[in-house]
Amino acid sequence: MLKQLQRRRLTSLGLSSDVTQPVERESFAEVVEHAIVYHARPVFERMFREGSALFDAGLVDPDALRTAVDRIGPGSYREDEDAKLLQVIHLDLAARAFL
Repeated sequence: MLKQLQRRRLTSLGLSSDVTQPVERESFAEVVEHAIVYHARPVFERMFREGSALFDAGLVDPDALRTAVDRIGPGSYREDEDAKLLQVIHLDLAARAFL
């Protein structure tokens, strides 16, 4: 519903159908891959070093997370599995913000 409203608004502003109804869907897969491969490691290292409420609550297995983080690097990223690591970062940052 929100996307439809946004598209109607863009159309009313005079933007073409190339913008409001693109043929190709947007994908942030490359952005997520870059973030996980090149920028996420320090966040995970802090979690391992300082601990995480996610570990304490049993929501994330630190050993399994370590295995996943150690495997990731340029050329070894697997979107179907590794993109989920971004959710771990989001949850950890949210927990830190509220605890």
